[in-house]
Amino acid sequence: MVSVRVPTAKYTKVGETLRHVIPGHMQCSMTCGGRACKYENPSRWSEEEQAIKGLYSSWITDNLLAMARPSTEIIQKYNIIDQFQDCGLRTVINLQRPGEHASCGNPLEPESGFTYRPEIFMEASIYFYNFGWKDYGVASLTTILDMVKVMSFAIQEGKVAVHCHAGLGRTGVLIACYLVFTTRMSADQAILFVRAKRPNSIQTRGQLLCVREFAQFLVPLRSVFSCAEPRTNAVTLAQYLTRQRHLLHGYEARRLKHVPKVVQLVCKALLDVAEGRQASQEEVLEIPDLTAEVEKTVSQQAIQQLGKEMMGKGIAVVQACLSDPPTLAKLPSAALHNMWTRDDVDNNQPSFCLRKTHSYSDSDLQGLASMLTWAESPLNLLVCQPFSGIPDKLRLSQSDVTEVCVSADLHFLPVLSVHQASGSNPSPDLFPTPPWEAKARPSVADSSPLFRRRRKPLSESQRSMSLGSWGRGHPPAVKSVVPAWLTEHLHTELPLEARRLLVAQALSLDLDQDGKEYRHKVLKWQTELNSREGAWDRMCNERDPFVLSGLLWSWLEQLKEPVLSKVDVLELSRHKSECYQDPQHALSCLDKGPRQTLLCILDCAAHVAEVPQELEDAFLQRTIKAFTKMRPSSDEGAAVYESLKAILAPVLHEMKRRAAGESQIMCQCLHGP
Repeated sequence: MVSVRVPTAKYTKVGETLRHVIPGHMQCSMTCGGRACKYENPSRWSEEEQAIKGLYSSWITDNLLAMARPSTEIIQKYNIIDQFQDCGLRTVINLQRPGEHASCGNPLEPESGFTYRPEIFMEASIYFYNFGWKDYGVASLTTILDMVKVMSFAIQEGKVAVHCHAGLGRTGVLIACYLVFTTRMSADQAILFVRAKRPNSIQTRGQLLCVREFAQFLVPLRSVFSCAEPRTNAVTLAQYLTRQRHLLHGYEARRLKHVPKVVQLVCKALLDVAEGRQASQEEVLEIPDLTAEVEKTVSQQAIQQLGKEMMGKGIAVVQACLSDPPTLAKLPSAALHNMWTRDDVDNNQPSFCLRKTHSYSDSDLQGLASMLTWAESPLNLLVCQPFSGIPDKLRLSQSDVTEVCVSADLHFLPVLSVHQASGSNPSPDLFPTPPWEAKARPSVADSSPLFRRRRKPLSESQRSMSLGSWGRGHPPAVKSVVPAWLTEHLHTELPLEARRLLVAQALSLDLDQDGKEYRHKVLKWQTELNSREGAWDRMCNERDPFVLSGLLWSWLEQLKEPVLSKVDVLELSRHKSECYQDPQHALSCLDKGPRQTLLCILDCAAHVAEVPQELEDAFLQRTIKAFTKMRPSSDEGAAVYESLKAILAPVLHEMKRRAAGESQIMCQCLHGP
């Protein structure tokens, strides 16, 4: 394997020091030619070095252009505006300070202090941003974060051009930081990639250090689960919301000011599952995955550098064609390649998308759930359904599902049938043998739960199923089963009431007691959200409600401190009487973060519609456990659970009443004249 050279500065230490102490007008005449500035003279550059004719410019990616500063004369002479519009450039980002490099090239415009008037671009419907950044210097990490967020927003409207004076130092740093921010490539990969596209970029030691520090600065900000790789220090809810505000921008930042993104998206996904909705699909601007290009570019640079060193030592170099360039261990997709396998080779590369609105992608993700033990569940879910139309290795036969493992210590309660919920009668031939009478056998082999091929829809004759009703007999024990095909076809194969019941059960799930298989899948998602770009969009396509609820509760429980402290519980207890008089304001004594987070989860449960009382009690108990980190069996736990349940139950009932009213209004609108 060819080693990757660590990028070094383009200037010597003496050269860098001189550039900081020599007056600006002298620097212009000494380094770039003064009035005959080479960076502003198109005749000094070849056609390949003028991506935009008339400007020393280079495409770093298909959507990002690095260029030297334009001037009014060049803009007019070379029809720069028309060229920008023809190639889809919609934004110009200027990193200069007004009055900078006044002795270089064309004179400055007195109105703006730059070599052009920004209004020239704005009048042509091209957005203009100016971030003053000292030449040869670096900006603060928070300032750079603001800049790359602006770039992320701007690139949703079209391509972006960035310039400073020469378009090398500050421009290269910003673009490298943007690549680190959006693609999660390492700092050195980003530097080498930018330099390969635009030689001599990112010039000083300070600028190299800036990109590397920015990459490190993002690590804790990106951490969603401190308990998953890459591990970070645990934080409180308030600290997480502060970090989240650093990363989000625009409408999403305002909408999620007091609610963690993971909580909001999981609740949204659970409601989509309950209502049988597909994840929202809105217009997206596809940005090519740079992983392969980065690998190829950096590897070629390393090979070229090695060749130069060998030739310098008199060693013969054989020009060979490398069919398989070395793999970079730090590439974003490589770290998790073994964890996230796919059946379809066409999906091996992740897709980086920037959205015109904060919408959800339609990545090909399907949830898989095989075995779930409900030790204390109020309802046991048993599903059996023979079907065909999928590969043999992925098919679950009736015997696969009905021959379940038997446990001797589990309590079984009657199960609500889908047909009972929907008003139809189950087929007498559907369940010839109750599952508890079948012999135990190993569970179906569990292949990767994600990146699975979509299966063909079931035929109408295959859609008759039951969630398990075999009379009133109570068997001694049974393991609850949620087969893979159920969660993958949940939005089309189950009646509305059954989907809602399944989501309500999922919200009552406790991974500490139930479902070892789910803990493994939840851990995979935790690592995915910490490590890979686009994981949020992929998570929104997860259709397994048990995996989603596991993510929700595990996130709350991995926080450094409980969301509801003892002081919060005491304060709520003092306002217990208000819960019945005015449930909407019962939680007003809490801070905005804990209150909005709790209301988001309660609202999700409220929109699942009516469920049995024991299931509602289980949900409230699971909520209290996650928010207080207390067990009901502890010394203080019993009193806390009783107090909070008395407070939260009226709030939940009021939210259910309003949700039912909203649903009724919607039905009237749909069936109106």
